[in-house]
Amino acid sequence: MIRQPTSSDWKLFSTLVADEGWRVPHLEHRLFQGSWSHSVRVLEVDSVFAGLVTAVAHERSGWIGNLIVPAPLRGRGYGSRLFMAALSSLQAQRLASIWLTASELGRPIYEKSGFTLVDTIERWVSCKRFSDEPAMETTSTAREMLCAFDLAAWGEARTSLLDALLEQGRAYAIDDSAALLQREPALQIIGPWYSPSCCPRANRRLLQHILAAADPDVEIVIDILSSSPLRQFLTAAGFACTGKSSLMVLGDGDTPDLSMMLSLASLGSIG
Repeated sequence: MIRQPTSSDWKLFSTLVADEGWRVPHLEHRLFQGSWSHSVRVLEVDSVFAGLVTAVAHERSGWIGNLIVPAPLRGRGYGSRLFMAALSSLQAQRLASIWLTASELGRPIYEKSGFTLVDTIERWVSCKRFSDEPAMETTSTAREMLCAFDLAAWGEARTSLLDALLEQGRAYAIDDSAALLQREPALQIIGPWYSPSCCPRANRRLLQHILAAADPDVEIVIDILSSSPLRQFLTAAGFACTGKSSLMVLGDGDTPDLSMMLSLASLGSIG
């Protein structure tokens, strides 16, 4: 049966994602066990945990993520059941678009359900960090710019997501480029990052200021679109591309203005 998760389910999930090498930020765990608990589905088979998936709905768009099935139970269609449960829950809310990131193995499965390829997501991870730039103070203007750009890019107010990210993150802006540094004890994430003009000078300086403000002892991860102009700056700053996935959409993939979005707000699971 498909049901809501329990605390023991989350313990199993944490063990599974660790075994798979997934990075699930603490903030996501907190949201999914709190205000977003209704966005989680667990499959139980013969009283045994058989997998979990999340399906987050914003105003106009939804995101499917964190789909995982224990290794001994794979190949029995459990993943498909969870995916369809997540998809059905979002479709019932009449959203304009539903998004996900897919591996090469998973992409054909999602294409059969009508999802189409939009772009490639590249994950970049810091190998070393140094910056000669002084640390820039975050300001209310930077926060306002980031929220305004997010609204302009997606055509919707993703308030619950941004409020949660900004609660523990720091927004920075230079000219018309704005980005968020999410800070957790064991992980730092750069995103979302918006730049309507994609000015190379502004984005290079913005990255330098973010790195100057980051904790040098905590890993930094950023998920960028392959069309993003950040690649050369990340390489110069000591980042390395560690993997790729496919950004896919079902429904209206034209309304979001992805040309101004340089990086995602999450590691592919919530937008």
